[in-house]
Amino acid sequence: MKNAFHMNRARVETLVDGVFAIAMTILVLEVKVPDLADKRSVDELLSALGHHSYVIAAYFFSFAMLAVFWTWHHRMAETVRVFDKALLLCTIVFLSLICFFPFAAALFGRYPTNGAALFVYVMLTGLIVATQTIYFKIAMMRGLLLESVSRAYAMTGHVRNLRGCAIFMIASVPASLRLNEWVAIGVLVLGVIILWHAKRITTQARELGADPS
Repeated sequence: MKNAFHMNRARVETLVDGVFAIAMTILVLEVKVPDLADKRSVDELLSALGHHSYVIAAYFFSFAMLAVFWTWHHRMAETVRVFDKALLLCTIVFLSLICFFPFAAALFGRYPTNGAALFVYVMLTGLIVATQTIYFKIAMMRGLLLESVSRAYAMTGHVRNLRGCAIFMIASVPASLRLNEWVAIGVLVLGVIILWHAKRITTQARELGADPS
């Protein structure tokens, strides 16, 4: 009988760190140095930088978002003992979305008033948030957490992840409206459902002595 597939956490997290480092570096490549007719003209340079302001803003905002995702992921990964196929697959999907993030940031920075560009950026961010939430849920359900992590602590973390996912969905409604009102309604309904699910799990967590508030 073959042993079940497991992968050491250190190997996976090394890959995660490498992907994040590359993605965060690629972000800056979209910020181009402007060409000037008069290389000594301060006004022309300031005007050119003004035209690049959305791209520059998208870079700094997206860099901050990736930093948040990296920190969030590692806080959860510290509670994981080992990776099985399901958790490894979830991590790979998560990394594929992180790799795509520089493209979405560049698209939004170049076309900030285009509703479709904004929706791509927001949707990708939402998928990243969702995969993070699913990641921790898989680790809980499949017994992949460290033995020192109590059931109450794990449920508290899961509730907070669900709340974060729901809040993001609800906050994305205005951006979704720029694309289509039905999309906005769908995003709102999904956010409310996730929030309701988080509330239901909160009751179970409190029965175990946890405080997810």
